[in-house]
Amino acid sequence: MTRVADTGSGLTTWPRLRETWWIGLLAVLALALFVVGLLVRVRCGTVGCPPRDRWFDLDAVGGLPRLFTTALFVVTGVLAGVAARRTDRFARVFWVVVAGVGALLAVAKLTSVHSVAKSDDGGTTTLLVGFGVTVLGLAVVALAGHRGGVVGTRAVVVAMAFYAVAALGLDVVTGVVSAAQSQTGVFSVAGATFVEEFGEAVTALVLLVTVRWHVPAGR
Repeated sequence: MTRVADTGSGLTTWPRLRETWWIGLLAVLALALFVVGLLVRVRCGTVGCPPRDRWFDLDAVGGLPRLFTTALFVVTGVLAGVAARRTDRFARVFWVVVAGVGALLAVAKLTSVHSVAKSDDGGTTTLLVGFGVTVLGLAVVALAGHRGGVVGTRAVVVAMAFYAVAALGLDVVTGVVSAAQSQTGVFSVAGATFVEEFGEAVTALVLLVTVRWHVPAGR
């Protein structure tokens, strides 16, 4: 099987398929978890549901779907911290910034900062602030990576941008679709929530894999 070539910079080559089984496992787990969450959301909106079903609610604070995405960010931050310990000078700054971004995303997802802010201002201000923070954050990560000469800078920035599109863009799209309907039903709300939350989980997994791919090899 083809492997990523060693650039001589100490980067870890991409492992063989037998060593990357965890990626497929996490993808399957995410799909199963969020599909169950979709079914639970539909059931709760039609016939009601017991309190225990809250564990599987798609966007409930403390629910398994939200905790799954949060865990992906936590692991991303930890891996970036490991990379920071294995690098020197400016490259270390890049990985520290990436670790900080992972930690902030984990906290934001765990506490549902975006949903709370959107409910307070109607969504427009939250979207603009989120867009501004995203652009600034990506610029800082890109600059740090460029100064540190980190080979994986572009890939990490792109992966972060994908998550931002999922977190902000999908919310806008589903909001427009809901506004275009004369009456928003249970299935529409459940479907929109599934698209948003599952999209965030998938792009969070992409970010995790990207960071893992570019963690420097231990010395």
